[in-house]
Amino acid sequence: MDLQQKLTRAFIITFALLMGIGAHYFQYNLGGSSLKLPQNNVVWIFFPVLIALGFWKITAQQKIFYSRFTVVLLSALILFYIPLFYPNNELANQSYVRLLGLFAGVLLFISLQQFQFDKKNLEKLLLLIVLAGFLQACYSLMQDYLLPADNIFGYNVDYGRPDGIFQQPNVLASFMVTTLILAGYLLQKIRDKKLQFFLLLTALLNAWVITISVSRTGYLGLLIALILFIPWAWQSNKKKLGIFLLALSLGIGFASLKSDVLGAKNVEKLKKGGARLNFYSHSWQMIKDQPLIGYGYGGFEKNYLITYNQQVKNGNLPAFNTRLTHPHNEILFWAVEGGVVPIVAILLLAIAFIRLLSVFRLAHAMALSALVAPIIVHTQTEYPLYHSALHWLVLLVLVFYIDSQSENSRQQLFRPTFVLRSLALLIPLLTILFMISNLYNISKITAFERSKKTKIEKQTSKAAASSSAVNANKQKSINSQLMPKE
Repeated sequence: MDLQQKLTRAFIITFALLMGIGAHYFQYNLGGSSLKLPQNNVVWIFFPVLIALGFWKITAQQKIFYSRFTVVLLSALILFYIPLFYPNNELANQSYVRLLGLFAGVLLFISLQQFQFDKKNLEKLLLLIVLAGFLQACYSLMQDYLLPADNIFGYNVDYGRPDGIFQQPNVLASFMVTTLILAGYLLQKIRDKKLQFFLLLTALLNAWVITISVSRTGYLGLLIALILFIPWAWQSNKKKLGIFLLALSLGIGFASLKSDVLGAKNVEKLKKGGARLNFYSHSWQMIKDQPLIGYGYGGFEKNYLITYNQQVKNGNLPAFNTRLTHPHNEILFWAVEGGVVPIVAILLLAIAFIRLLSVFRLAHAMALSALVAPIIVHTQTEYPLYHSALHWLVLLVLVFYIDSQSENSRQQLFRPTFVLRSLALLIPLLTILFMISNLYNISKITAFERSKKTKIEKQTSKAAASSSAVNANKQKSINSQLMPKE
């Protein structure tokens, strides 16, 4: 086995460890998004290792592989960074993590391209993503059906909606839909009976979890993905499609046996439009007020609060006392903060992706777009890419897979070996040290907050006991005074 084969094998093993173990890491925390969630730190530990292996592969083969989509991706990245140089960026430091994540995503995409995976290895990568979905489905069902009230995972069993490792039902639902559709897609391609059974079991469990998650985003993503997927699957293999849809139906049926899945509270929750319409309408107004350069990266929260309060004073909007860091729509978010340039970047990516799909027959192109549809839909109703690093990584791998199927790969001689190998060592080392230290900080802060809560609860119970004792003594005194003397 030569060096290039060893690097390919190392990449797949690292990816397997991430999808089978790392992505499901649990640690007590105080909630939030991005690096405040422990599992995201673990995903980011694997991220630079995968990038580094791609860099090393370039040095081993002395050339770099890329595609037309890679060029567009790099162009869009430059456009996303341009607003950093605007004069209204006093809060830009709050956007650095997001922009670094974007940069790392582009590097991962380029690293994936260097391996020129054959059909077998590509299927392995996709199967490992399905494995992550299967494990999350099992964990979510355990949360909803098996965990006691005082469970070690800190899951609130009274909440009634599983959230998996993501700590948010909608984020779980979009991941379940993504891996469910991917399972259906692979079912059409794979002949191995054992793998087919695994894919059908995953589809059943995922459909079960999606149903009990009571997630409008999940339901919408599933509906759109199925509409896109079914025509190709019907042409490809009607029997397999029928079995796949049967597995989905069984999953939904098992979920419906849960007494409160379609309870009045959950049905009412699905009917409500929520506060998002206000978020969208006011964000759109902000864009109209500052269309060219926006309000500056990192400035959404502050400027949304200022402009919204002004509208409340004018009687145009209802009062709203919740802190809002994101408008629950990714396009609006970039437009509010960065103005027109990030929107041009998003349009470039959308057009390039549509052109990428245009090389396939219509039904196949629709099925491939179904793979990314659940996460893309979710980015227009919330902010899953900030809440879950796993979503970002999976989206990149799926787009890479679609790009690899178009067979438009090019290559260029590339020989800065020392620089790339130095980066391949430094980037993982520095990132891993940072993420481990952040996990340590999360554990310390969480332990401190939990100890404070325990202390307050003890003091409250002591005060309540003391108050009860005082009241009892008072009552005894009153009773003794009221008792007739002999």
